[in-house]
Amino acid sequence: MKKDVIFCVDDEKIVLNSLKTELKNAFGNKYIIETAESGTEALEAIENLMSLGYKIQVVIADYAMPVMKGDEFLMNLHSKSPETLNILLTGQATIEGVINSINHAGLYRYISKPWHTNDLVLTVKQALKSYDQENQLKVQNEALKELSASLENKVQLRTQELKNNNILLLEKQQEIILQNKELETYRNHLENLVKERTLDLTIAKDNAEESDRLKSEFLSTMSHELRTPLNSIIGLSGLVDRDTSMDEVIEYTQIINNSGEHLLKLIDDLFNVSLIESGKTKVNIKDIDLGVFMNEIHGNMKIYLERLKKEHIDFNLVIPEIHKNLTIYTDKLKLTNILVNLLRNAIKFSENGTINYGFRICEKHEQKYIVFFVSDTGIGIDKKYQDLIFKSFTQVNSDLNRPYEGAGVGLTIAKKLVNLLKGDIWLDSTLGEGSSFFFTIPLYDVNNEMIRNNCENIIKSPAEFKNELKKK
Repeated sequence: MKKDVIFCVDDEKIVLNSLKTELKNAFGNKYIIETAESGTEALEAIENLMSLGYKIQVVIADYAMPVMKGDEFLMNLHSKSPETLNILLTGQATIEGVINSINHAGLYRYISKPWHTNDLVLTVKQALKSYDQENQLKVQNEALKELSASLENKVQLRTQELKNNNILLLEKQQEIILQNKELETYRNHLENLVKERTLDLTIAKDNAEESDRLKSEFLSTMSHELRTPLNSIIGLSGLVDRDTSMDEVIEYTQIINNSGEHLLKLIDDLFNVSLIESGKTKVNIKDIDLGVFMNEIHGNMKIYLERLKKEHIDFNLVIPEIHKNLTIYTDKLKLTNILVNLLRNAIKFSENGTINYGFRICEKHEQKYIVFFVSDTGIGIDKKYQDLIFKSFTQVNSDLNRPYEGAGVGLTIAKKLVNLLKGDIWLDSTLGEGSSFFFTIPLYDVNNEMIRNNCENIIKSPAEFKNELKKK
């Protein structure tokens, strides 16, 4: 059995010898360690090795080489052997060179010169492990394809058998009709049952296909959303070395921090959806000073607006004067999650204009409710999509949402949390004019006994409530 290859490229002989020695010490004779002193020589050698059936698992290449720089060499190599994991080794790489390597050569990792042996060995070990995992996935995918093809063939054969059987059955039924009118009635009854079952199966098949499509679209979105911050974190963290200026370090650190927060938000959202659907989410009721609570959220969202450079948006918290000292009893963490998800959506889909949010107290069927609202003048939602936006794994329009970050599960989380709090959520939106989201939670044991509002119009006609807010 042929051994796999680790290939080192550097125009300095002493560097190549050092790399080969350290890799030999780390991996022994498990892998073939090959070297070349230029990109041109390396490409030729790699082609020869591949023609002989050797797998090039990892390539470690210097950036500052004559004739062909490291990023150009890695791009050429990636076109010939896209599964090979590439590591750029130098202290002189430009940002452009690293970006080219990431975007066009599938750069796996960046290591600065002079390197630390432990860092080098650990990076190569991780690359080899990643290469093996990718190959295992390919083998599994091929096996799944073969299994799928086999199943499809069996289904086709079985379908033909069923068709033939149906033809025979129809012929037999015609004979039975001529022989006995009572059996004709029974046959008609059976046909009706078959039609009903066929319709049930058709609906189930359509639902399954739609579910698969939505999950595939969701996984595609998540793949993009996870890769984007990860690429920023890995790529930019690798650029910082002793020669990096303090301004650049601050800039890179800010980008890495923002990417990390974005990644954490995605993971938190998915974790919340999983917890809710598994039934493990518990409601923790406690008293909340609603005025203080809403002002805390307002302060945090103002900071969020500044971070997104959207301070120009008219951002207003609307609290009725009579309810400034209202105390309510509910789950503070879940209420925070609902409001923050709705406000982040309003900010995300508004470049200018106004965002109003707050609450009203109302009474319906002798039960008091708090009606929270978040109203914006952003892009709005087409009427035909408004029944879909709260469903799991659903985005209104993936092409439309692509300019906006996020996995599209915020509204799903909001709806599930509102339901846990025994409330309702709905929206009123017009494409191009903005959206207003409303949700209620029951009002238990409030301190203010003067509340006697009627919320019939708010519950039935959110558009009228939205117009009322615009006048204020």
